[in-house]
Amino acid sequence: MDIFIVLLVYKFIKGTFTYEKVNRFELVIIPIYSAIMMLLGLRNIRSLGSVGLALILVLIGIAIGFLQAGRTQLRDTNKFDAHQRPILEVKRNWPYLLGWLVSFAIGIGVEVFYGAHLDVAAVSHELFTEILKDLSVIAMLRGHSSWYVWLLNVATSFTYGACLLIRYPKIRAAIHRKHH
Repeated sequence: MDIFIVLLVYKFIKGTFTYEKVNRFELVIIPIYSAIMMLLGLRNIRSLGSVGLALILVLIGIAIGFLQAGRTQLRDTNKFDAHQRPILEVKRNWPYLLGWLVSFAIGIGVEVFYGAHLDVAAVSHELFTEILKDLSVIAMLRGHSSWYVWLLNVATSFTYGACLLIRYPKIRAAIHRKHH
């Protein structure tokens, strides 16, 4: 299993530094799905401390989203898909990876805050699960995360996507749904 984790980490890191096609899934579907899962999880919050933690996580998530979008590069392939949308590619770079690592560490920290006792094996398992969610649509949609993980994901992914849409208006055309 350790070799599999290393291979996943390698694939995830490599993907951060290569150009990948801009898609609606990452910029629209993931934030919406995460928001739904977050809202479902937030129903169970009953303490004022959890509400305060949620507000802090939103602010941290927004900051991480700004960080992640900071050095993202866009490349126009000058090609179009079957719906005549421009095919654009994005390279996320170091700030994206750093933001992801900070988000992961915060998730672990919140688990410890809520009383989880984590050892190296538990942290490795969490790392494996989170990377798998980033690399696989099925793992992301079937993943079971706590409300605070979903909340942080909403804040980071929404801010990241919004920053890209503002900085690179052409992305709107690339992810726009065409009606026939």
